[in-house]
Amino acid sequence: MNLFDKVKSILLKGSARTVNAKKNVLLSIVIKAMGILIGFAYFPLSLDYLGAVKFGIFLTLLSAVDWFLNFDIGIGLGLRNKFGESVAKGEEDNAIRYVSTAYFILSIIIVCLTLILLILNFTLPWTDWLNIKQIYVEEVKTLNAVIILAFGIRFIAQNVYEIFYALQKMAYVEIFTFLTKLSFLLLILALPFIKKDSLILFGSARAMTFALVPLFVGFYYFRTKFKKYRPSIAHVKLSYFKDLFSLGVKFFVMKISILIIHNTNNVLIASFVSLEGVPKYEAAYKYLSVFMLLFVVLNNQLWPSNIDAFNKGDFNWMKKSMRSVIKIWFGTLILAALMVLVSPYVYELWLQGQLDIPIAITISVAISVCLTNWVNMYNIVLNGTGKITLQMYAWIFAAIINIPASLFFVKVFDLGVVGIVLGTITSLIPLAIISPIQVRKILLRKERGIWSR
Repeated sequence: MNLFDKVKSILLKGSARTVNAKKNVLLSIVIKAMGILIGFAYFPLSLDYLGAVKFGIFLTLLSAVDWFLNFDIGIGLGLRNKFGESVAKGEEDNAIRYVSTAYFILSIIIVCLTLILLILNFTLPWTDWLNIKQIYVEEVKTLNAVIILAFGIRFIAQNVYEIFYALQKMAYVEIFTFLTKLSFLLLILALPFIKKDSLILFGSARAMTFALVPLFVGFYYFRTKFKKYRPSIAHVKLSYFKDLFSLGVKFFVMKISILIIHNTNNVLIASFVSLEGVPKYEAAYKYLSVFMLLFVVLNNQLWPSNIDAFNKGDFNWMKKSMRSVIKIWFGTLILAALMVLVSPYVYELWLQGQLDIPIAITISVAISVCLTNWVNMYNIVLNGTGKITLQMYAWIFAAIINIPASLFFVKVFDLGVVGIVLGTITSLIPLAIISPIQVRKILLRKERGIWSR
């Protein structure tokens, strides 16, 4: 038997759900790997085009505005679960009602939120808080307005991806994401021929690209393959909002907590270390986050698979799936250690000496990524079963201690960028202990009290 036949045999082994999951995960990994290569390509190109300071401003600005992509009070993730449950039970009418209600509520939220953000953008002295020099203020505020408008489009448009996830077709989402990144790379290559060193042009290209691709995807699929799920006012049922909100608000609280833990790092580095430290952290994170992206692939595929298995009482499949993911996690530990060892050579080849990244930053980011993956691994089961109340409380606690812990390591021990990352690591430790205990109880059907919520 040749290699191709062996791979094919492995892929086709197991239940229909398992085979579907394997195919989607494999295809998604291949596509995401291509996307990672593109991401690695446009990082040095962006740095070369903007310079360290402007690129640091852009990364900080993007991190701050991307926060608001999660202010859907969890309706998107609630939609994924409720839509997935309806399809698994053959309740097509409920499925379209959940889609229509979700889009209707989100449209109201985004109009209000976009207007508020635009007003705050031009009235608050937020550029002073980020230590942005006066010569850049006007350019930065103009760019931020463009990003906010693009964010509004993306906020609504990207919810079509939740339908793909719920239908266990996550590979499609990876293809669309890859096309988005490829489009942005082509624009980066073209920018120097249009205008040099333009923060507005660069930022607008990035923001609009990531907004328009999901918009076009939604227009196409809601007129073709997803036509029966196309949102309409006639199918909006405000009573269905309660179902989306009751589960969605928990996801929302967790998303905000996760953002506080992970997406504040660039802002904290810019405010308490230096703007030049932002690209250093971002480069190390982009290099090592390949494993985080792997677990994002597994999470996005196995989450709806666990919804389907849990609703059908297939706990044996859930146990086997969990054991496989744990094996993958241990394998990534070895690869992460090797990546840390060769990182100086990779940075030199990749960044051509434009950034000097201390090994301590790389080691701390590697630990942070591996610990995050450990937590995310168990979230696959918790999210799929909807038993996320305890998880929500743990994420809230982690978010509360994250920034104080980061500032403690920076102010008391003067650890700079490493101190910010150590704050992230410290905040994740309680979650790393609680999550596997709860998942074990669920899979053995011994969860009681807070463990069952």
